[in-house]
Amino acid sequence: MAVLRSLLLLFIMYSVVNANDEKCPNGWTNFGVRCYKYFSHTVNWITAERTCQTYDANLASVHNKLENDLLLSLMPSNIRFWVGAQDGEQEGQWIWSDGSPFDYTSWCSGEPNNSGNVEHCLELAYSCKNALVLLILSIIIYIL
Repeated sequence: MAVLRSLLLLFIMYSVVNANDEKCPNGWTNFGVRCYKYFSHTVNWITAERTCQTYDANLASVHNKLENDLLLSLMPSNIRFWVGAQDGEQEGQWIWSDGSPFDYTSWCSGEPNNSGNVEHCLELAYSCKNALVLLILSIIIYIL
């Protein structure tokens, strides 16, 4: 789908909670007990999450404005990118792929609206004053 091909990002969050020295791998950005890395790949949400898992990580989850702003600061303003939320199991019931609580929203006005009954994954973008924005995804979402 053209919309998916135009997206150019895979953002990985790597938790360092279990690491003894709490340092991020080389090339990753530390924020609290998490590490983040931007990968420039054109992929759908499922592929992005599975790629993250090969790093023993997940797509980024966003729990507050500081994390939201950090993610936006790590890339150019014209980029939209996947984060780890989806509601493919139950419409309107958003969950993070890392299992953390879905406790922060900064939706654009009128979102989420599930346009065409196909919006089930979350992306982050600079539009709507740095809000979390839904992207249309026209494939079936399988819970990993």
